[in-house]
Amino acid sequence: MRDNYNWYVLYTKTNTESRVISDFSEAFNNRKLDYSIELFCPESEMYYRKSKDATGGTYKKRPLFPNYVFIETDMPENDFIKEFSDFIYKSNDIIRLLKYGTGRIAIAAEERMRFEYLFKGKRCLDRSVGIIVGDKITITLGPLKGFEGLISHINRHNRTATIQVEMFGGVIEAKVALEIVEKR
Repeated sequence: MRDNYNWYVLYTKTNTESRVISDFSEAFNNRKLDYSIELFCPESEMYYRKSKDATGGTYKKRPLFPNYVFIETDMPENDFIKEFSDFIYKSNDIIRLLKYGTGRIAIAAEERMRFEYLFKGKRCLDRSVGIIVGDKITITLGPLKGFEGLISHINRHNRTATIQVEMFGGVIEAKVALEIVEKR
């Protein structure tokens, strides 16, 4: 995690994340600003069963937060709004720039640190492994280890867990890969 960077989040129309990333990157590059920028959509490994294969299934990456594009930049909030509010407003694919109730647009430092810890320096949330003892889930391996309290639902058949993540003063649910290897 880089301390002098902000994360801004765009809420986009369904299935337009890659186009928003491309268009925003082009707009940024055309402005020739003295800032750096990285646009990304956090991903999660998900289990997919192969329909005719006896070996089971495979894990593939998919968006962790569909419809959200994250922007990591060293550009201060005021400069970001000044440069890109018109672009965001005119875009057919961007619904809005997320804001806190106070008007702040950058993700709070503690939220960003929580995401960085879960992602382990990558932009993908790897699968976790756990066991169930009675009613209690214990994560033994992976990014959710120690974050069992985030889990609101487990689907053992699809090998997923629904986690609740606080972001911009609200709670967003996301599906992540969780393999339960034992139930006692």
